[in-house]
Amino acid sequence: MIDEGRNRRVGFPSLYQVSYTHWERLKNLGFDYGEELFKKTFSNYMFKNPHLTTFLMEYLQPIMVKYINTVKYIRIYYNYAVPKDYQKIN
Repeated sequence: MIDEGRNRRVGFPSLYQVSYTHWERLKNLGFDYGEELFKKTFSNYMFKNPHLTTFLMEYLQPIMVKYINTVKYIRIYYNYAVPKDYQKIN
């Protein structure tokens, strides 16, 4: 009976979320690496081969970005000091 009230609220966004984050002024939100992850980390010599460039940029880079975002999600989920829908951990 006690848990029934909790289960009804699961999945609904918080009505107070805007008031919690309204005054936050975060300057360093990190680098958006979704498009330039391999351009910044690999040598330019690797991108001279068009077949390797296609493989790296179209197939491997989205997989690596997904892995990095998954690790960020795990860091947020297992951190008891922040809400579970917190998105500002780099």
